[in-house]
Amino acid sequence: MSSSPVTVSPPQSAWPAWRWLRRGLLALLLLLLVLAVLAWALLRASLPQLNGRISLPGLQAPLSLARDDLGTLIVQGENRLDLARGLGFVHAQERFFEMDLTRRSAAGELSALFGPVALERDKQRRLHRMRERMSERLAQLPAADRALLEAYASGVNAGLGALRVRPWQYWLLRAEPEPWAAVDSTLVVIEMFWMLQGSGLDGGFERAQLRSSAGDALFDWLNPRGGRWDAALDGSQLQPPALPTPEQLDLRKASPNTSQAPLPQRQASADEPAVIGSNNWAVAGRRSEHGGALLADDMHLGLSVPSIWFRTQLQIPASAGRPEQRAAGLSLPGMPSIVVGSNGAVAWGFTNAYGQWFDWIQLPSEFAPERLKIYTQTIAIKGRAAEKLEVQEFDGAPLLREQNGRRYALRWIAHQGEAVNLELDRMLLARHVDEAVGIAQRSGIPHQNIVIADSRGQIAWTLAGRLWSQPGLAKSYARFQGAETPAHDWVAPADYPLIKNPKSGQLWTANNRQLGGAAAELIADGGFDLGARAQQIRERLSEKPKHDEASFSALHLDNEARFMQTWGQRLLKVAAASPAHAEAAELLRRWTGRADAEQAAYRLIRTARLKTLDTLWLAWTEPLLGTRQRDEKSAIKWRSSFEYPVSQALDQQPTYLLPPGHASWDALLLAQLDAAAQEMREPGPQALAAASWGQRNRSKIQHVLSKAIPPLAYFLDMPGLDQGGDSNLPHVAAPAFGQSQRLVVSPGREAQATLSMPGGQSGHPMSPFYGAGHAQWANGEATPLLAGRPRHRLDAEP
Repeated sequence: MSSSPVTVSPPQSAWPAWRWLRRGLLALLLLLLVLAVLAWALLRASLPQLNGRISLPGLQAPLSLARDDLGTLIVQGENRLDLARGLGFVHAQERFFEMDLTRRSAAGELSALFGPVALERDKQRRLHRMRERMSERLAQLPAADRALLEAYASGVNAGLGALRVRPWQYWLLRAEPEPWAAVDSTLVVIEMFWMLQGSGLDGGFERAQLRSSAGDALFDWLNPRGGRWDAALDGSQLQPPALPTPEQLDLRKASPNTSQAPLPQRQASADEPAVIGSNNWAVAGRRSEHGGALLADDMHLGLSVPSIWFRTQLQIPASAGRPEQRAAGLSLPGMPSIVVGSNGAVAWGFTNAYGQWFDWIQLPSEFAPERLKIYTQTIAIKGRAAEKLEVQEFDGAPLLREQNGRRYALRWIAHQGEAVNLELDRMLLARHVDEAVGIAQRSGIPHQNIVIADSRGQIAWTLAGRLWSQPGLAKSYARFQGAETPAHDWVAPADYPLIKNPKSGQLWTANNRQLGGAAAELIADGGFDLGARAQQIRERLSEKPKHDEASFSALHLDNEARFMQTWGQRLLKVAAASPAHAEAAELLRRWTGRADAEQAAYRLIRTARLKTLDTLWLAWTEPLLGTRQRDEKSAIKWRSSFEYPVSQALDQQPTYLLPPGHASWDALLLAQLDAAAQEMREPGPQALAAASWGQRNRSKIQHVLSKAIPPLAYFLDMPGLDQGGDSNLPHVAAPAFGQSQRLVVSPGREAQATLSMPGGQSGHPMSPFYGAGHAQWANGEATPLLAGRPRHRLDAEP
């Protein structure tokens, strides 16, 4: 018996549903395609103009704006104001969004763009009333400086207006960009104050708290001002205090402030406690292979996309009675000036100077009412009603902290009008070291160690930024000031510290203490770095009788870990004596002594060191500060100089300072080594030798919007790369922090000079300059300081 196949068909009524589903899917795909095309078109429409003619209101003479393969901008015109207009035009077209964030961050106005997510940050910034303070300062500037800022603002607004559509970031945020004003450029300077000094303000408050709780003897031991890693320019040495006595601190005795719970193990952070830093150094003409002074500079900042700096070349061609003027280096979008670079006669570079540029004032319980003024700030918030914020100021210093019934006001040099000016712009015309030193000492910028070299072979170091008088370290360092503490006076440039043409023929700075004696009293101490970087740079310079551009470039990338070698020896000694630590001991024996990306031993030493410092800091400060030290949010953190008391204790091994739970100091170190090894094997499991330092130190250079919207990372972020380098050696490198530029130049030999940056010129991902130069920076390859052959050109006529 045969049977025929049976075909089962859906009910007739089901066919329309299948058709509608298919049509719906096709319509959805078509809609997504249309949206993608529209997004692409809007993105492309917001690209900066690279070629053709532009209009610049107020232009006085013909102006050209050319760019090479890296996007290096060449602004050529007949006068300084026209150059400012042209620079503003390009800054706006390439970087307006970043400029906008900078001024908003400084003034506490991010909520208007991002909504409630930025409100708490805005409230903290509004307490300082920086927009009002800078508006007052703008009116006080010389007429020529105001004209420069107005010309720049005019160029910025012309550049913004010339875009076919608003910058792409504003489409994503559903916002409209607001025009640039002259006062906004002063806010850019204030944001640099925040970036370079903000963490020091908090650190200063914490140090004063610790001194109040610990007393002078214990505080000075926990926070020494110097030691074996010092590398001051004047050769001064400071000896750390001796170990405390058992009567001062004894961990064998129970303290009412100390928790009985075991000490927690913390994950080692990717970096030391943050020190916004930099390196710079120079040799005089007699110490160079070609007879010209040499200068190098690498400023260490948070790394992002696009880079903070903008490769810029300002040129005024020669004319009757006037030689050609040219300055090449880095500008900061939002400002019309070259920040670091060379003008053919003088080159200059900066590192952050950690003097004490602030006072924390403890308010008395009673004072005259007129000393307290109240202001109201209105904070605009995207998506909801604006909020009012009451700001209180005591003698002009904002009230920022309240603890244990006491109130504290901050007197910060950035609050003072004279701390901000445009004097640094005069560096474009400086012809020798003496002129450049005078300009630096009159400059209103965040305080910097400036190293200067000139075409005559001279070198000099001084401080850039306005200095104020100091009461002396004994009265200022880590101490709250009383309400009757006198206000500071401005220091005359003639009284600034200065080192010119030293006998050694070399200068170096790396955020360390620079001087001793009376000069140290003037600078005070706002939290200097340890000095290990500076010492290694000094020694590298001394190792060669003469240098050239190549040896200076190599020093930028020096990964030898001289500081960490002392810890490697210490850990190897205890590991070699313990059969249970044979794997770690063998890894330590084979270490090259470098912080290269492939070095697992460096990672092991570094992690064990951080855990040791964390453990001892908690053990030694909890009896003084209480269990707040176990809370990551409220704990007072150790600073770089804590290295000194830790090394003392490990060398002398006093039993009364040994944390409970460890049978000996060797056992303490082995426990940290075990914890470090366990951390390195995670997320696991992997062999210890496979857990390289580069794996932990992989670069992560992100766009601000990809941090908020992770899917954008593929399109906006720079590629990750396992990298060597670290915080206590010349090649400073962390995942999102490091060398924001690398400059090597001999004034007059700019054709041989180099300048490298971690990211490109443009903030537009479709621009040919978006990531230009990143690969070379990541691979340690130098790119030229001077612009190459122009690939694009804009022209403007009056």
